[in-house]
Amino acid sequence: MMAHELFKLDLSSESDSDEELDELVLYSLIKRKKSQNSDFMKKRKSHGEFVLTTELSEKQFTNYFRLNRCQFHEVLHIIKDTIFSEGCNAQRPIDPEEKLAVFLR
Repeated sequence: MMAHELFKLDLSSESDSDEELDELVLYSLIKRKKSQNSDFMKKRKSHGEFVLTTELSEKQFTNYFRLNRCQFHEVLHIIKDTIFSEGCNAQRPIDPEEKLAVFLR
């Protein structure tokens, strides 16, 4: 059953099966979960931990990632094309720089 068909159900009708009602409940739970995740994902660019690493001193950065900034960018340059992704479902993918930071951390 398609999502747009779920809204066409007449819940007061005796002909509706339990399966259709279960699908409607499941669809509403999925929609609610997606909206909660998207609020968090929208703030990742401005409130994520990776953003804070730009404020670290050179010594703190090296301690945090076990590479200095120059080494970090050299490694990124080598593997950037390999770890780049286009994303899906109209959501912004994680940048290669952030992927590398997560891996090293």
